[in-house]
Amino acid sequence: MKNGFSFAAEFYEDLMGKEGDAWAKKTVSAVRRAAVNPRGADVGCGTGKVTRALCAAGFDAVGMDPSPEMLSEAMRLGGAQYVLGSMKDAAKLRGLGFVTAVNDVVNYIRPKDLDKNFAAVFSALAPGGAFLFDLSTEYRLRQVIGENLFGEDGEEMSYLWFNRQKKDGVLMELVYFVKRGGTYEREEESFFEYIHTEEEVIAALSRAGFKKIKTARQGSPAERLFFRAVRPGR
Repeated sequence: MKNGFSFAAEFYEDLMGKEGDAWAKKTVSAVRRAAVNPRGADVGCGTGKVTRALCAAGFDAVGMDPSPEMLSEAMRLGGAQYVLGSMKDAAKLRGLGFVTAVNDVVNYIRPKDLDKNFAAVFSALAPGGAFLFDLSTEYRLRQVIGENLFGEDGEEMSYLWFNRQKKDGVLMELVYFVKRGGTYEREEESFFEYIHTEEEVIAALSRAGFKKIKTARQGSPAERLFFRAVRPGR
């Protein structure tokens, strides 16, 4: 079983559907309110839905993702510049007005690695620049996703999504069945989403130097938290 996003890349945009459009619209709106200048990075960009939307809205955004397959699909779709890298690679950039990390990107980071990843974003931002991201809460990972099975049956591709609870998060295992000519090919991938509490994330942001840290909740009980943190100095 492969780890990370590779096989799903060519189907990811279709799988996200209207949800992907909603993420893009929400992110553009948040960046318009928070960006100190139009230059930015969309970390964990996947196939580039949000990055393309930011560029179409007039921002100079670069998409970053650690999956070569996802980036290949993003480049095929065009509409933005893309580079291979994870959140910690944002440290190679400077003077950004914003950094985004959309749809559980932070949940893929191990708790012990939050500090160095947030520090990398901090160093990439210009004074007054904003770091905008979300994460799935413990409630969502434990109670909504839990040990549940999800799936979708399509004409060209079907999948089964199995979830297994672990001490520090959820192991997600996906099995795909893709139509190739007159037969179906089976592929498997696995992912791990870590649980981070609001308090732990705020503490890590503070240690990295961020100020004006704000959170917003989605749902009751909250299934998702949205964060905005600012590099001071402007």
